[in-house]
Amino acid sequence: MENKLICYYCGTVYDETLGKCPLCGSSLTTEDEASRPVQRRRITAEERRERQRAAKGKYSAPKKKKTKNPDPKPFRIAALVFLILAVLVVFYFIGDMIGWWPGLEDRIVREDVYNIDNVDQSCKELIVDQERLEFEAPGETAVLTASVNLNCGKTLYCISKDESVATISKEAQTEIGEEMKTVAFTVAASGYGETEIELTCGDRKISCTVSCIDPTGTVVPTEAPTPEDFTPQLNYPLDASLYAKGATLMLRVMNLPAGMRVEWTSDDVTVAKVSQNGIVTAISGGKTKVTALVGGKKAEVLIRCTFGSNPDNGAHLQLTDVTLSLWRNETYDLFLYDSDGVHISDITYTIENSSVCEVKDGVVTPKNRGTTNVIITYNGKEYTCIIRVS
Repeated sequence: MENKLICYYCGTVYDETLGKCPLCGSSLTTEDEASRPVQRRRITAEERRERQRAAKGKYSAPKKKKTKNPDPKPFRIAALVFLILAVLVVFYFIGDMIGWWPGLEDRIVREDVYNIDNVDQSCKELIVDQERLEFEAPGETAVLTASVNLNCGKTLYCISKDESVATISKEAQTEIGEEMKTVAFTVAASGYGETEIELTCGDRKISCTVSCIDPTGTVVPTEAPTPEDFTPQLNYPLDASLYAKGATLMLRVMNLPAGMRVEWTSDDVTVAKVSQNGIVTAISGGKTKVTALVGGKKAEVLIRCTFGSNPDNGAHLQLTDVTLSLWRNETYDLFLYDSDGVHISDITYTIENSSVCEVKDGVVTPKNRGTTNVIITYNGKEYTCIIRVS
């Protein structure tokens, strides 16, 4: 029997004498299985999944170690301490505002306290830059400068004893220096002649001579004619008060024409006297009328000397309780009257509740419904009137 071989690759049975497979040409047979090359085959999907599961534990990335969370206890303690401190600070400032305990500003030691009431405001020095002013003709002007100590709180007055020769401008310029206060007055020659300018400040007094002499000696000073529509107006239009014996005040004609002279008189010189330069001096308690005569026209002011046996001159209110209607817009003349029924203008008004009413020139005008007190102060004494607005 002929020897038959089986081809390893295609399984064809052929005669051994052929030496190789007549179909595929391979010389390998099933007997040569040990020496045949390894045949690769495709793996199935199931095998692939099995291999992946087997290799997952061996080749997978190492897991990250979980970090341990810090202990929150110290943070909670710090937050609690901060909250307690914040509550204490707020509580302290609220108590300080309410006034439960002294605040920080009360703990400051103040060694040097400035009290304006203790400052000496008296006039200690009064200096004038010129002792004599000379003019050649009426109409010329010159500046007269007076100086007082820096802390002087008194008013500096400058008056001419004869305004037909020299007049003082109503406007004066004040300058504050490092050591002195200076006031510059403008002096104008109003006619020929010679007079004195008197400067007073508190208890101090100084004068300056003004001269305007006609060089030919032929001009006789004459008073200027009075304008027909002229009415003298005083710096105290109604009344003025003096509160101590020897106290003074200066009266002036505010609209005095150039070249006009003023003649001053007092009805009762035992109460108050007046000089020809307008300075009123208190003599005794009471009241008198002072008259300024200019070119035949006069102006009067009532001088009250509120000291002595009758310091207030019988001052009183006509009504102490007044009711005003708001919708009718009613008003009331609130004045302080003396024993003769003449109202006193040298007074001050104080309203306790200014939203209820207002006072202007002695006239009370309602603003809103309510009740308030209006206090009138005169010579250190207070007079109260109740104002009711309905």
